[in-house]
Amino acid sequence: MKFISRPREEELEVTGYITSITPRTRRGLLEYRLKVITLGGEPKTIYMREPAIPLRPGLPVKIKAILSKQLEKPRWIAESVDISGGLKVIEPSLTSIDKVTKGRCLIVSGKREGKMFSIPVQEEEIASKIPEDLPQDLYCIFIEHGYEIRLAEILRKKEYEVFAKTLRFLADLNRERSENEKAVKDYLRNVQE
Repeated sequence: MKFISRPREEELEVTGYITSITPRTRRGLLEYRLKVITLGGEPKTIYMREPAIPLRPGLPVKIKAILSKQLEKPRWIAESVDISGGLKVIEPSLTSIDKVTKGRCLIVSGKREGKMFSIPVQEEEIASKIPEDLPQDLYCIFIEHGYEIRLAEILRKKEYEVFAKTLRFLADLNRERSENEKAVKDYLRNVQE
């Protein structure tokens, strides 16, 4: 068997938090676009086909990816995605965003867990998710990096609730499948005895 070696710049290993998961079709096949923010605060976009683990915003992951140059624009394709054991899961928190101040960068102000906050937002994609009619309650993912707190994702209430229901449904299906597999194994063992 012959192994293909790749240049180092065509391999990527990232540890960070998933901030969004977008299902899409490409050439008739389902794929997922993962947005990940690294522990250093750098955003990465990685694509994958079928997740082996249930993915959700706020999940700490370790991803190994390769650079694909098959299409007009190179993109990172996940080879493996694992839950990062050393980090805690970040739950999206219901946050009241009251005001956006424009200047050299956007400053988002509001209330989270009963405390006021003001955070600069430099990522255009996150800034574009802030509704114009404020104040408004949204689900947000905040990531702490040293003394700095970053606003890593904004989800509308309805979007997050649909996502949470989907996750509960998938968890129920997995639990039911394992119970069924156990029942079948028990039955087969009893029949053979």
